[in-house]
Amino acid sequence: MRCRSWWILSMLAVAGAFCLPATYYVSPAGSDGGSGSSAQPWRTLQHAADQVQAGDVVLVRSGSYAGFRSKSSGGAGQPVQFRAEAGASVVIHTVGPDNWHGSVINIENHDWWLVDGFEVTGATGSAGIDVREADHVVIRNCHCHHNQKWGIFTGFAEAFTAEFNECAYSGEEHGIYHSNSGDDAVIRHNYCHHNRGCGIQINADPSMGGDGICADARVEYNVVTANGAGGGAGINLASVRTSRITNNLIFGNQAGGIAMWDDGQGTQWGCRNNLIAHNTVHMPSSARWALNMINGSTGNQVINNILIHDGSRGGLETDTGSLDGLVCDYNIMIRISLDDAFLTLAAWQSGYGQDVHSASRTAAELFINPGGDHHLLESAWAVDHGLTLGAVVDDLDGVARPRGAASDIGCYERAAGALVGDLNRDGAVDDAAVILLGPQVRFELNRVKGLFPNIPVESINPQDYGLVRGENVLNHAIELAGK
Repeated sequence: MRCRSWWILSMLAVAGAFCLPATYYVSPAGSDGGSGSSAQPWRTLQHAADQVQAGDVVLVRSGSYAGFRSKSSGGAGQPVQFRAEAGASVVIHTVGPDNWHGSVINIENHDWWLVDGFEVTGATGSAGIDVREADHVVIRNCHCHHNQKWGIFTGFAEAFTAEFNECAYSGEEHGIYHSNSGDDAVIRHNYCHHNRGCGIQINADPSMGGDGICADARVEYNVVTANGAGGGAGINLASVRTSRITNNLIFGNQAGGIAMWDDGQGTQWGCRNNLIAHNTVHMPSSARWALNMINGSTGNQVINNILIHDGSRGGLETDTGSLDGLVCDYNIMIRISLDDAFLTLAAWQSGYGQDVHSASRTAAELFINPGGDHHLLESAWAVDHGLTLGAVVDDLDGVARPRGAASDIGCYERAAGALVGDLNRDGAVDDAAVILLGPQVRFELNRVKGLFPNIPVESINPQDYGLVRGENVLNHAIELAGK
């Protein structure tokens, strides 16, 4: 009898150790002395972070908040989730009370987290969102702006994902900065603009420890513009290996376009064996090269890119130490620099066997509006002149490739239906009640508003777009139409 009683008590103890995931709420009208339920929400994000366990969801209601630091880990299939409640506008504008680096949100030494749908600003020493020694962290649908150093930063973070974020006006450095030997990063569908340094930087930084390599990253579907007033490329890569840089639109950056190098650590740390494909890189006359590939950056494939420059520089800057294993073809570029000596495309083709299917064209010959709309003209040579790649099945707009005889060169397929640049060519838009732009082209918002001053024009909420919340999009359109 005693044995049976012990068994029953033991089962109760074990059952008590495994709690089901819970959903909690935070509101400016709440109290940290409450239960965290919908009816009794907590007041602060830090109190919520102190309480949650694997699988718990924290829904944050509209209002302004101080930031927080993580205190627990999630698990595979059970991440800790901090999300804006559906339809809520959440501004996190103050460094968290327990944060270690002057960041607003600090996830450190805790794995399996999701942060979704917040406006994050006001970091005083580091980043809006700061992820360190934390694996399987997802940052989604956040607007990180006017932070001291970075919008989003990671250090020694494996399997990190940043998607559908806007990172802008970082005061000292980059919009998104992934660093310190973190493998398997996914950086996609982000809008990075007006950062003092790079729009997106991946720097393995071997001087900080680890293996000194960032491997198997995917940097795709990003719009990167107007960065680099303090130096740095639109997308800067150092010691990045076996990664894919595809379908990015990079234009109007003040320094470089895409840079691949060793960050001064030695040629053994160059960027190697990467696929650079279907990017559109358009550099202003005062900027550096569209693609910089130097210092032991060998074995790379550079295919189906538009790499053009409005000034005296050009498409590709490289060195003889980076030519080993290079496959460079089906691009559009103006001029090449090899070991600081200028080459025409013809000399590059005949002397080095590269870019035999490539051509030189100007921005005016390619784009609907070189000043802002980089969709292709119907007459653009880029149409149907690319190499169809199994690794790149659609374009920046989500249009399937190829739509014609072959894939188009650059980040857009031409046969994509109604485009921003020719939105009203058949007059159909004149009768529209509302115009909603996808997140990928939200940088065109002000221009489209100018084209249609009598029609409400807005961009689709990235959170609704990314999670395919069609009802939310429809309700937003109905609301705009009623104004």
